[in-house]
Amino acid sequence: MKLAQKGLSIEGIQGHNRRAILAALHDMGECSRKEISVATGLDQATVTRAIAPLIDNGIVEEVGLVRGGRGRRSINLAFVGSGRYILCLRLQRRSFSIAAFNLRGDLLETNEFPIARDGSAKQTFKEISETLDRQIGNLKQVDGIGVAVPGPFLERDERVILMTESPQWQGFDLIPELRSRYPDIPVHSTHDAKAAALTEWRHHGRALGAKVMLYVSAGQGIGSALVVDGHVHRGAQGLAGELGHTSISVDGEQCKCGNRGCLELFTSRIALLRAIRERAEDVSGTTLTSDADFSQVLDAYAADDRLASEEVHRVARYLAQGITNCINFVNPDLVVIGDEYAGFGQNFLEQIKTHVRATVLPSIYDAVDIELSQQSEDTVLRGAFLDVLAQTYLGSPRAEPEAVVAEASG
Repeated sequence: MKLAQKGLSIEGIQGHNRRAILAALHDMGECSRKEISVATGLDQATVTRAIAPLIDNGIVEEVGLVRGGRGRRSINLAFVGSGRYILCLRLQRRSFSIAAFNLRGDLLETNEFPIARDGSAKQTFKEISETLDRQIGNLKQVDGIGVAVPGPFLERDERVILMTESPQWQGFDLIPELRSRYPDIPVHSTHDAKAAALTEWRHHGRALGAKVMLYVSAGQGIGSALVVDGHVHRGAQGLAGELGHTSISVDGEQCKCGNRGCLELFTSRIALLRAIRERAEDVSGTTLTSDADFSQVLDAYAADDRLASEEVHRVARYLAQGITNCINFVNPDLVVIGDEYAGFGQNFLEQIKTHVRATVLPSIYDAVDIELSQQSEDTVLRGAFLDVLAQTYLGSPRAEPEAVVAEASG
């Protein structure tokens, strides 16, 4: 290939080839130089030259001999399992979580911490920073910090413009504050639903061959993200996916965002718990009380508790309306419902599917799969890791992919 076709310097080509090699390792896991050559289209000599500095810098390591065809043996390669790490922070309305990953994506540790209802953003930031400080002190090298936050979140400005039930964050510049505190560690931010969608796509959607995947995050808030041909759709300002602030009742209660009858007002975990607590003393036979928490609601729903069933099914009906609106607008072939509501299980899913089936055309319904997330870990934290890894080592996932370029000889 002629260099003029891409207009790249030799240094740029070498960097691009290294990113292509790392992307292949990320996709395939342990593999040989020959397998990388086949996956990237680079000749084996180019692969060998590009990998050498990755090994020298402790990003990639050789992981043992494997026997190939005709009795030949080759050395497999992989991202390093120790020495370099990525920390991820997930901020929610009532809690924050911090996880540590190695470059292979192995989850080393994760912890969740409550946020006081009357606590200030400044105080919570202090608690977050102290936790990150301890993690950084225990790790040899941190290559990046990924931060996932609820929306509406302007990804391009890295600014939370509304966090319902947590107004203290609207005037607090979380990402700049983190960068100021950790000037030597790159900090990357993303919307929590987009992070989770990235996880779902990588571990499920692409295996199914879905062209358009809608991910619905249902828990403390309601969010969504769209993955089209493997790329998360972000919108002009990075705001795409605010399903929770689409209206399902134009004459409904006014939301903090200014709209009326927002889906989140009817379906969030906060709304669900409020409804259950208000009715607990008036419904006979229920095991739930006026101070019930979400884990108790999950258990009560699994046990067919009357109050839990009525309120969870009410949420399912409203959530189904929001999903119906998305199906008619973006025409996905896969819908994945994740976050805390995935814990309600198959009966909850069937309630949603029943309502969706009744509100879309049969030919449209038959062409879309609606599923609950099957991921056992926090998909938001995993997605924040994937985002940091991609922007640090694979080239930004928010840019258009480029073709692999062969190195010039000589």
